[in-house]
Amino acid sequence: MSLGRVTFSMIGAYCEDCINELISRKIPLRDIRNSGNVIYAGTSVFAYPQIAKLSRRYGVRVRVTEKRGVYFHLSPFRKRPGLVLGTFVSAALVLTLRMFVWHIDIHGNSELTSDYMLKVLENYGFTAGVLANDTDALNAERNIMLSSDKIRWINIEVNGSRADVYMSETPDNETEPVDLMTPCNIVAARSGVITETNVTSGKLVCEKGSGAAEGSVLVSGFVGSGESLILVHADAEIIADFAENVSFSIDYTTVEKVPSGESFTRRQLMILGIVVPLDAGDISTENTVCTETTEQMRLFGFDIPLKVRTETYTGYRDVTVTRSPDDVRRLLGQQLEQYIRSFLNGYEVLDTVTEYSETNGGLELKATIKLRGDIAVKKPIYEH
Repeated sequence: MSLGRVTFSMIGAYCEDCINELISRKIPLRDIRNSGNVIYAGTSVFAYPQIAKLSRRYGVRVRVTEKRGVYFHLSPFRKRPGLVLGTFVSAALVLTLRMFVWHIDIHGNSELTSDYMLKVLENYGFTAGVLANDTDALNAERNIMLSSDKIRWINIEVNGSRADVYMSETPDNETEPVDLMTPCNIVAARSGVITETNVTSGKLVCEKGSGAAEGSVLVSGFVGSGESLILVHADAEIIADFAENVSFSIDYTTVEKVPSGESFTRRQLMILGIVVPLDAGDISTENTVCTETTEQMRLFGFDIPLKVRTETYTGYRDVTVTRSPDDVRRLLGQQLEQYIRSFLNGYEVLDTVTEYSETNGGLELKATIKLRGDIAVKKPIYEH
């Protein structure tokens, strides 16, 4: 494919002689035709200067009648070398940057912050600036799954210079689910009085209104079939009333940490996984709380392998606080409400009985929380 072609006209008494010499010199000519007293022909853009030079020897006048090809589209830029160079450099930079991961999004986290997850990924070699390949992502997934008990599963999807991290956290006190093909009993997770039963599989061995001790079998996975017993996967909802006893205590006089009003920042330049401090000097971070922000640097609208991380350290000091009995009672009540919201939100609260008592230097709150809810827990038969 030619970079450029021209069609030209020849006018003069010796046009045929000029064309014969061009052919003898093996200068490429295409589509030679005669129209009236004018000869038309085509050639490459690089051969035309030779034709124009030779035509002057024969007294023939040549004129370009048509231009085609990439050469003529690019010719206006020959007088702007800076623009051409900048275009090629920008294109090369964009193509190079797309070979690396510059932006990481975290999805599915609730308790674990995005900053925490980015640090975990960085510890296992996956951070801004790594090559955008599935190998690094797969290695990070495997290492995190093997070493972290806070993360149930994680999947890293690399799409060009962007990575999406999908994850699921491990809930506190999580009960391992029992496979539907595994024979199991239903046992009581708490001691209480049964108020309602709804059995879909298995044999009910308790009655409505009866008491159930924690760990006792409520629905059996041993089911009679003719003269023999078979093992099934028991499934049921057992509603019971039960109580939770908790206690909290606070001293009248406590030592607490409050902000001192002093703060300082440190900045770091992050490039290709390398951290370069931007602030000189060694400043003590003792008795401080640190918060971090990271700014992605951009060029021509594209992320580049540069980030600036700013660490803000806020100082605190110890302060002795003395509270009145009413203030301590109010704080103890807040702790009780927080406990119910955090640990008993899956149950219906029927009643709460509280009792305050003096301690050596403070108050203690003892509470009996009356609850209603499902106490059924599946236990594989080979474990029970």
